[in-house]
Amino acid sequence: MSTRSPHMNAVALNETVLQNARPEAEAWLAEFVVRHGGFVGSVHLSEPAEEGEIVLVAAHNLPPAVVNGAAVVVIGKGMAGVTAERRAPIGITDLQTDTSGVARLPARASQAKGSVTLPVFAPDDPARLLAVIGLGFAERREFTAEETAKYTEDATTVLTVL
Repeated sequence: MSTRSPHMNAVALNETVLQNARPEAEAWLAEFVVRHGGFVGSVHLSEPAEEGEIVLVAAHNLPPAVVNGAAVVVIGKGMAGVTAERRAPIGITDLQTDTSGVARLPARASQAKGSVTLPVFAPDDPARLLAVIGLGFAERREFTAEETAKYTEDATTVLTVL
């Protein structure tokens, strides 16, 4: 499968990223990020991942080092992994200065400040996690419950391309 796109540059990305890339998810993600005024984003899926992991299938405007580091995420590690573990959205006001321990230090290379990760569940089985969507903003953000609910609802539209 050809997975070379402007953001997933074959020269700098590792084999795992290239094998799991889904151009249709990347196109959806670019629109999702723009629609919400963000500048970076990611899509991780629970399948084809191994048990206890999620795999990156799309990235938008993330540096290759961040993409490579997020290629396979252990559930419970980093924002996407903790979102998968808790099965709930996580918002961080400023990724660059966060000390909660949820975000991993290499994620700072994304240059995102306000960041949110959103779980997406199967429509026919609300207990089955399908995806975790990441959205990052250039500015600090306090995420309200209403705003997070809006992003979460829109994140489910990723299912139309999977």
